[in-house]
Amino acid sequence: CAEEGSVRPKDGAARTADDSERLEQELEKASETRELIAIRDELAARAIERGVTPDQIRETAGDADAANALLGLTPGEAQERFERIGALVGALHGRYPVLAEMAAREEPDCPVCDAEGLALAWEHYSKTLPAVLEGSGALDGRGAIDRSGPFAAPMRPPLKCKMTQLTIGFGLCSVKSGGSMLFYSICAYGVFCSSCDGGIADIICP
Repeated sequence: CAEEGSVRPKDGAARTADDSERLEQELEKASETRELIAIRDELAARAIERGVTPDQIRETAGDADAANALLGLTPGEAQERFERIGALVGALHGRYPVLAEMAAREEPDCPVCDAEGLALAWEHYSKTLPAVLEGSGALDGRGAIDRSGPFAAPMRPPLKCKMTQLTIGFGLCSVKSGGSMLFYSICAYGVFCSSCDGGIADIICP
């Protein structure tokens, strides 16, 4: 048995819990995660600025170029963003191999992966996102939602996200988007809403 005062080695379950918590913390701080969020917000801001409607989303389902045109993106501009998202997800998977293993082993649910689901989700997000994106500057193309801004008010619980689930979900949205940046953005908000509570999630999510 261990001598008095000695430190017992942690068992496997404790080590696994510690590793999972560390991964969550590192993903939350990762520059790649923040950029993925910024791209999502920039794309949504474009859709809001151009008055994209749920019916337009239904009409362009399965046609990535037509959907990207709704955002004012040329095929080249959309491809650049699509490749950047893939590079960011790939960088995270490369740094944290367990993340890639989890993504391959357990494909997360995709809350809004069909045309009707996307349209219905956008009907909601198009009403709740403008104030949040304007408050963050995203509608001016300046980046992601500012968690320290007015939506972190004391009367709201702090934003809490399952970062592993969120990151894997962003990758899933990219794969399923077929190059449609409108699909990616709405899907990524769906992943956010299924992975986060409190803070701006209470404002944005259904």
